[in-house]
Amino acid sequence: MNPVSETSSDNTGGTSAPPSPAPINLGKDDAPTVLGKLRTLVQDKTRFEPQDITPLAEDETWQEFALQANYTLDTRLELHHINGYFAPAASDHFCAGGDVASPAQAHARDRLRRAAGKLATALQAAGHAYNSVPEGLYLGYASRQWHLDTCSSCTGDGRVGCTTCYGSTTETCWTCHGKRTVTCPAWGCHGGKVSCSYCSGNGYVNEQVTDYVTVDVPTTVYENGSSRTTYHTETRTQYRNVQRNCHHCSYGKVPCTTCHSAGYVDCGTCHRRGTMPCRTCGGVGDLHCNPCDGSGKVGHVAWIDVHVTPAYSISLPKQASDEARRIRDKEGVHSLAAIAGSLALAKVSIYDEDHPQEVDALYGGKFNIVRLDAACNGATHHLVAYGSDLRWLTLDDIVEKLLRGDLKALSDALAGSADDGLFSSHVKGLLTPLRDVAASELNADVIEAVLSGDTRHAHADVVSPDYAENVRTCVLGALRQVYTRLAKQFWWKGTLASLAAAIGAWFFFGSGIGAFAGLLATGAAWLLFKHQIKTVLSEALGGAKQAERAMLIAGKGRRNQLAYTLVLAPAIAAALGASYLLPLRQRASTAPVPAIASTPVSPHVASVPLDASAAKALTLYENGDKAKALAMLDVLVKKGNADAYGLYGWMTLMGEGQVRRPGQAAPTAQERQAWHADAKPWITRALAKNDSYALAAKGVMLAEGWQEQRNMPRALGLLKQAAQKGNTEAMHMLGLYNMLGKGTPVNHKEARKWFTQAADKGSAGDIYNLGLMDWEGAGLKGPDRASAMQRWKIAASMGEERAVRAVAQGKP
Repeated sequence: MNPVSETSSDNTGGTSAPPSPAPINLGKDDAPTVLGKLRTLVQDKTRFEPQDITPLAEDETWQEFALQANYTLDTRLELHHINGYFAPAASDHFCAGGDVASPAQAHARDRLRRAAGKLATALQAAGHAYNSVPEGLYLGYASRQWHLDTCSSCTGDGRVGCTTCYGSTTETCWTCHGKRTVTCPAWGCHGGKVSCSYCSGNGYVNEQVTDYVTVDVPTTVYENGSSRTTYHTETRTQYRNVQRNCHHCSYGKVPCTTCHSAGYVDCGTCHRRGTMPCRTCGGVGDLHCNPCDGSGKVGHVAWIDVHVTPAYSISLPKQASDEARRIRDKEGVHSLAAIAGSLALAKVSIYDEDHPQEVDALYGGKFNIVRLDAACNGATHHLVAYGSDLRWLTLDDIVEKLLRGDLKALSDALAGSADDGLFSSHVKGLLTPLRDVAASELNADVIEAVLSGDTRHAHADVVSPDYAENVRTCVLGALRQVYTRLAKQFWWKGTLASLAAAIGAWFFFGSGIGAFAGLLATGAAWLLFKHQIKTVLSEALGGAKQAERAMLIAGKGRRNQLAYTLVLAPAIAAALGASYLLPLRQRASTAPVPAIASTPVSPHVASVPLDASAAKALTLYENGDKAKALAMLDVLVKKGNADAYGLYGWMTLMGEGQVRRPGQAAPTAQERQAWHADAKPWITRALAKNDSYALAAKGVMLAEGWQEQRNMPRALGLLKQAAQKGNTEAMHMLGLYNMLGKGTPVNHKEARKWFTQAADKGSAGDIYNLGLMDWEGAGLKGPDRASAMQRWKIAASMGEERAVRAVAQGKP
């Protein structure tokens, strides 16, 4: 496409000579020098100083380039629906025929010419940047073409008929469907009837009937070591359930109070009208017309917009150097324009004056290329920088070459350490070359990036991937050697400390605490080892910050695991081995069984036979010789006899078998609380064997709230378990709680049951209790004084003191 005009100054495409705009200076007067930038780079990335860089030669050239901005213009037809609310402007035109697109497109060419002229004028304006024209709408419409017709949906009324009520404004009720009534919503209502709440719909109820029956009751008399049993009759109460018809219903059904036996109720939605206002039109009968939005008119409006699409390119002269072409390919259009020393508009061209579609702007500019030869560490390097901010094109691997010397020294030190032997623990030979390598922040950044899995390591523009991998290998290898060799020096100290802590704790507290103390000492040794590592690395690398970074790198690379294993494994083994191999040891004040704060059985007057056993102690207890039983049990529990725990706990809890001096006062509340606390551990141990005395004791503790939270249901359950095992004490407590109503309703029948079972097993106290119930008539039709006196005589013959007094005075 050939240009028809250049630097157009009007909108019609006329030609004139381009003005000579002043060049736009994009550089900086105080731009840095290449040598200064190189020295800063070497100082930041290596351990060398700025004065170590010696300049040999420097050359600066300016490369010219051309920047072409091509702006493509195109017209776009905008066609939109409108309604009667459309407000045309004074410049808009009404199209009577209805076609609005064709008249709008007729202005397309004129709009393109105007847009091209406007763009060319803007590009030639002073201070106008080459890239200041954004892509998108550039020139909007000047006038619009529009047309309106009567809306066919509403025929110009703006309203349409409702498709639900068809203009009636109402619709059938959706709940009752026009029936005005609905089924009764009451729960369980069927045909106006619901289930009776008294009989639950069964039609009958259960009633309890009381019967009085006469039974033969055995009475056992103990005389001169023998017994005889006689029988007498008693009237006892029995209960039974009978069924009768329910008087409140008819066959389990009663009238529904909601529907009054009708089975249906008035519709609550329509209030028995059968219809509701139409939900679609709101009871109006018609709807707002959507196509015309209620205006009664519909139509179209059209206009032409001009859009612009910019494109940019850079061209170099044929004689441009390869370095200049590399810079162009590397930077691109906008970046190169930003770093150019100057950029000036050369000309503006409009193509195809009659139907313009492209506007070109040509800018001229130049950028500098600086070449520097410098020497450092005995080597010569050739470097190339360019642009106003002196970006590097070629660094000649100067940083990597300077760092490779330190890396080679570290690699040689690692190779030499491999020949030192398995037990070598010297680290000085590794610390100096490691310090030189770690002195470069670049090396640390590269290692962390590689360990993190980054595909493009840090400072990829300065060092190669091969160097980055070599740095990682050498530094991590050196850190592993430092960790391992220091661990060889330290491991025996941690092991000795752990062993000493375990033995010391074992001597005072036992094996369990000894193992725990040994492990604590192991943890402390591990922390001391880490502190030693940090101290050594701080001295070698020149500071705590550098040491922490080196330790972090070692942790990420897992180069410290072997050292930690060498420190921790022997110490842990020593702690656990000592606790396992040392004999069991307890403090002198600790008994071989649960410790008891105070023993309520001392002093024991009775002597204990050598063949003491739990069975013999139980026999003594049942025969009433409780002092000897307690003394024997005291010896057995201290020997660890588990069979004696239950009875010993019961006697301790109840304070039985204690020998009190003549005239000594009754036990105080504090003494009883001490008994309860002393008994609890023995009872707990005996519960593991399901001992009947332990079950009974636990039940009493729960019922009375002794050392336990009061829980009467659980207490009665435990007492019943003990009673089922034949425990007389449990039977006695069950009878007592039921008779007194302690934590449970008074139940004389249940009390007599348990007292009778205990009496049948020879409990004189429960025989007396049965007599007491007979005297009061508890559980009987009335008092039976004769039966009560007979029972008391039997209990008195068995040594029950209360029964002796009752027989002597003729009343309890």
